[in-house]
Amino acid sequence: MMTREQAIRKREKLAAQVSSPIGVLRGSLLQRTIHHSSGCLKCARGEGHPLWVLTVGYPGGKTRQLSLRPEQVPQVRKALEQYRDCKQTLEAISELNQFLLRLDREESKAQERQP
Repeated sequence: MMTREQAIRKREKLAAQVSSPIGVLRGSLLQRTIHHSSGCLKCARGEGHPLWVLTVGYPGGKTRQLSLRPEQVPQVRKALEQYRDCKQTLEAISELNQFLLRLDREESKAQERQP
């Protein structure tokens, strides 16, 4: 069982790992192929044009897609990874805070029972 001091140290260590959220992106990176309806020989052959898209889901089933230039893909990949890492760290900190709240509650109950 983790002690209060261990939980606090672990929480502080995790908080120190959280980098600046300025460049984070939430969503998924997809590669799609678009086809023009007419006038394009490449599309007429069935090849189409590959395209990178950042897709972000919103409440209510709404989705926003943003077409990317190929040179933007590495930056977007890194920003998506930073978002996932930040979210994972925040989830771990939240779990530790819940643990500390339970400890506080149990300690308060124990003090109330003492004469």
